[in-house]
Amino acid sequence: MTTSFFYRTSITLVMLCLFSFNVTGQEVYTNKESSVFSFTGGMTSSNLIKDSVQYRPDISASAGFVYTVVLTDELNIGIEALYTGKAFRNESPIIKYRFFYIDVPLYLQYKLGDNIRFDLGAQYSTFTNSKIIVIDQASNSGVNSKEFASIKGADYGFLAGAEIDLSENISLTTRYTISGSTFFEKDQVNFGVFQLSLKYTVYRSYKQFFHRQKQKE
Repeated sequence: MTTSFFYRTSITLVMLCLFSFNVTGQEVYTNKESSVFSFTGGMTSSNLIKDSVQYRPDISASAGFVYTVVLTDELNIGIEALYTGKAFRNESPIIKYRFFYIDVPLYLQYKLGDNIRFDLGAQYSTFTNSKIIVIDQASNSGVNSKEFASIKGADYGFLAGAEIDLSENISLTTRYTISGSTFFEKDQVNFGVFQLSLKYTVYRSYKQFFHRQKQKE
């Protein structure tokens, strides 16, 4: 189910891109971007809020697709499909926990100048799989990996972040996402996830949708 959810989300992003690339009728092009499609990948550092076990934060990774549509000169709207690892550990004994989710962030992006943007929005997450890694001297690798139950299944959250352009096609993104149940539900384990990612733009569209102007004769 979660795999098909990821496929559906990815296909939706691709269809949105194709729509922006190929819409016909009264086409207007300018030197301003109207939409952008990018790949993204980076690291995550996660902690558990309202955690009775007192897991420690650990490092994992995140990767996926980003589609951004320009609304005005100051605002964009962005949607992403990400495969995200959320990791924790115990020190004594040393046990590492890995939880993997499909994340779909949706956010407004405020442009502060040409190269800096701030993000604010929401995110839906669905659990895919998890595992624990324990020290095992009997194994060749010295560790043993096995499946582990999910701490949290489907999740919703809120996000805030910033993005800065490093070059024409590469951006650095930071973001913090917190489970919405932190604020609205009691006795729930909640995620707090910091992400640091690089975004690589593979396509830009200059076809205007929201601010079309009649071409001068």
